[in-house]
Amino acid sequence: MSILSGVDRSSRDLLKHSGVYGLGHILARLASVLLLPVYTRYLTPADYGVLAILDLAVALLAIVLASGTVRAVVRHHFETDSEPERDGLWWTGLGLLIATGLVVLLPAVIWRESLARWTLGEAGIPGAFFYLLALANLALTTLEQLFQAHLRVYKQSTLFVVLSLGRLLLNIALNLWLLIAHDLGVAAILWGNLVTAAVSVAALLVVFVRRRGGVRLRPDLVGDLFSYGTPLVVAALLATAMHQLDRYLLRVLLDLEGVGVYSVAYAIGQGINALILNPFSQIWYVVVYELDGKPDFQRVISSVFRYFFTLLALVMLGVSLFAWPILRVLVAPEFFGAAELVPLLCLAYLLFSLHAHFNLPPLLAKRTGSMIPPHLIGVAVNVAANLFLIPRLGTIGAALASVVTYAAYSFSGLVIYRSIRRYDYPLLGGALALAGMVGSYLGWQTLASWTGRPLTTAALATVVWMVWALVLAGPLVAAWRRGSGPPIPLTDLGAAR
Repeated sequence: MSILSGVDRSSRDLLKHSGVYGLGHILARLASVLLLPVYTRYLTPADYGVLAILDLAVALLAIVLASGTVRAVVRHHFETDSEPERDGLWWTGLGLLIATGLVVLLPAVIWRESLARWTLGEAGIPGAFFYLLALANLALTTLEQLFQAHLRVYKQSTLFVVLSLGRLLLNIALNLWLLIAHDLGVAAILWGNLVTAAVSVAALLVVFVRRRGGVRLRPDLVGDLFSYGTPLVVAALLATAMHQLDRYLLRVLLDLEGVGVYSVAYAIGQGINALILNPFSQIWYVVVYELDGKPDFQRVISSVFRYFFTLLALVMLGVSLFAWPILRVLVAPEFFGAAELVPLLCLAYLLFSLHAHFNLPPLLAKRTGSMIPPHLIGVAVNVAANLFLIPRLGTIGAALASVVTYAAYSFSGLVIYRSIRRYDYPLLGGALALAGMVGSYLGWQTLASWTGRPLTTAALATVVWMVWALVLAGPLVAAWRRGSGPPIPLTDLGAAR
């Protein structure tokens, strides 16, 4: 019997749509992992470093362009009852994205040579050309974000995943063709991403227009969208700096090769986290707006936190225990140094994911400005920790800085957000479990260094993981099978279809 047996449609929606979104993310992440052997043989560590710096610069611009507007449109969608009014809301959001894009991207295109020098240094690479491709791709993916959000609010998860998988397959084919057949290096990835984004936006635009009809603008909403979205833009800019500033500091304090090795390890930790967090948050942040004020919402939050944390912690522990053999299969020898960074970055992202549960009060109360202080704290801790640790420990120092940064970010947010509205989480049990898992990993690592035998090491790793799976997941699975797990008694949402 399912834990959710007898509950309403909203609970089933959460699992159903999370599962469908999860399928898309699983395939996307699996593809990126399977392509690592190709990418790391046709791209040098320095090439990876260039792509990481480009990602940082473009991510900052992407937030200014889309983050606040898209989330503001989604929030206002659920406060609007009639479809004609929603037509005007979504078209107004699209207009704002286009206007903001012209203001932000044109100067970046004009000054791309200076931008390349500031971020990539004098490395003898066509940085200005790389930025031109990256900025063109950014213009398209900005529109893509709004169109994808439009599918999510109507819970069209199956269509979303079908389009996403088509996009993924096209992207893989183009990248491999340009990288292997034409040996374009970094440009192969950038060209492949650009062409894929253009095709994806065209398909999503057709879906958008079929539902929303002709252009209908609502100038009266512009102020409301800006007031809700602007703090989110500031918070997202700080979040991106918190996530990726270590790559820039590594380039300045170390070299591009160090950035490339670190980026491979970071991609694994971030990718595993996103594999679980992204599909969950894509539907959770839609559903919670509808659940706010419903009976037993506190019990819902506690139950969701417990199951989410258990799943992510077990996955991160497994990746950490088997990081070395995984990377030996997936990457070229120049990237093997990433194996010692993966466990630290898995721990960092486990701590980071907690914020996705803690930040409900400001989102529900429309007090998004309160999300800025935790991000400021995270950025300050990140800069200080990296400046202190990188000169002493190199890439390991950057990974340790990520652990400290995400702990400060998530828990400072918890403290600040509780001044708005208090939700309780099973934190003590989670902290004890996490401390035990870290201790188990360190003990396994010590035994592995003594034995020095790969098969024995793998057997020990398997035992450690299975013990923790029984300790953490065993009681939850038993409750699930008995049908007496933590209930999620939600009323029918009646969401628009």
